[in-house]
Amino acid sequence: MGVLMNTSQNSKVVLLVQKHCNVICTLAYVAGLIAFAVLASDECNNKTYFSENALLPGLVNRRFDLGRFAKDALESLKEEAKNHASLPLPWLLGQFRQLGLDVFRHNFSLHYPLGSKPTHHGENVYAILRAPRGAGTEAVVLSSPYRMEDNLHGSTLPGIALMVALAKYFRAQGSWAKDIIFLITEHELVGFQAWLDAYHDVHTAPGVIDPGMLQARSGPVQAAINLELHSSRIKRLDLKLVGLNGQLPNLDLFNLVTELCLRESVHTTFHGQVSPYDLPPFEDWVQSFKTMTAMMAAQATGQPNGGHGLFHRYAIQALTLEGHADGVASVSVGFNEVGRVLEGVFSSLNNLLERFHQSFFFYLLPSTRRYISIGLYSPAFALIGLPALLKAGVLFLSLSGDAKSADAASTKETASPWSALPCMTVSHTVGFLLMVAPSYFDHFGHHFHLSSQESVYFGYVAALIVSLLLPLVVGPRKEKERSAHRCAVLLAFSTVVFSLALVNISFATAVTVITIPVLVTAGSTEHW
Repeated sequence: MGVLMNTSQNSKVVLLVQKHCNVICTLAYVAGLIAFAVLASDECNNKTYFSENALLPGLVNRRFDLGRFAKDALESLKEEAKNHASLPLPWLLGQFRQLGLDVFRHNFSLHYPLGSKPTHHGENVYAILRAPRGAGTEAVVLSSPYRMEDNLHGSTLPGIALMVALAKYFRAQGSWAKDIIFLITEHELVGFQAWLDAYHDVHTAPGVIDPGMLQARSGPVQAAINLELHSSRIKRLDLKLVGLNGQLPNLDLFNLVTELCLRESVHTTFHGQVSPYDLPPFEDWVQSFKTMTAMMAAQATGQPNGGHGLFHRYAIQALTLEGHADGVASVSVGFNEVGRVLEGVFSSLNNLLERFHQSFFFYLLPSTRRYISIGLYSPAFALIGLPALLKAGVLFLSLSGDAKSADAASTKETASPWSALPCMTVSHTVGFLLMVAPSYFDHFGHHFHLSSQESVYFGYVAALIVSLLLPLVVGPRKEKERSAHRCAVLLAFSTVVFSLALVNISFATAVTVITIPVLVTAGSTEHW
């Protein structure tokens, strides 16, 4: 904007941009899309590496061999689960107590904010292995949600059985400098959120989640691994990274898990995509592009794709390992191989002297062995978002009357950019009201005997219809007034998406790719 405003020194550039604005915007938009696609090529991204030397994954001895114990525990857990509608508390508490761990129950409540506002109760189980060589000032977490065999998302009983076996194995080791917390949650993400709130003594959802109190704690949690094994024999481990609002763990943690899986011959996938070797260049790019877009699609939703995703808001690096019995691998692996991977991960985490901080927190992954840093994808995004800034600058100059124009008639009407302030104020006010509207829609819908879901749905449909009809009620405006509104909208849009790109590049890219063609061309009388 500053370059465009300095017309005395850059008049030729300004006039060129004004004259060919649509062409420049189109070229920038297409170039940005191409740049994003090219980033998936190995020539345009980087190979992963360890920034934190203290992890030392190659020097960790992995000797876990309690696979038979884990199988027996799984059979016992399956029989016990048949007699319980929720967590088999006696079995879980008994297993951890036999190992000499500090075992506790955690009660929490969920107050549903809509409808009759029912209250749901849940209970988590966690056990703490106190570090023999530590003062309890640091901890790492191994977690798993509790799901029975008939769950739509797949059973996690094999993962819980392996957790018990790992607790037995870790208990016999005397080298731990950090406490290890074994966490089993009920009600999926609600259980994770309640436990994390209680552990850190905060309330992230006041009036909705009552986290209760914890009977015991350890020190600050440095990292967490969420384990979801659906079978005792698996063909692949799917690595899940995406957290709440698109947050990602430190790249070193992902590299650590990938390296140890490779050393134990455990096949890994990322968002369901494989990372094959020795493919022809074009096929390799296609596969990398699929993997990158799969990650961006998951990150753009803003929803965590596993229990690990709620740890990130507490500065805890976490990811999920989901074991599947299907896959392209020719052989399957069992509890021993997966157990050795987890043993290596926790042994490496035990070597850390400080929190993860050296590697990247903002990145995209075209495969499990390559990454795209924020310094590489930011220029591509800037090209996609550039048309909004250029168009806003051109409109601002035409409104201010500083730019020279060949059409003298266009300067007869004048309008201040501030004329868009009332419209923008009303727009943001309506947006805020729609954000807090669900409870009011629900209350209003009950008078017509509608469910909460139907009330909210029809309420937003009605709001959409009203917003579409609003221009007809307001009536036509002068050309300069429309230009002022367009300029304000483009500037507000650019401010939001460029700020959003610093936090969630995938969401910002999705919004920009869809919206830029509409915003730039809307109300324009010239196409080129």
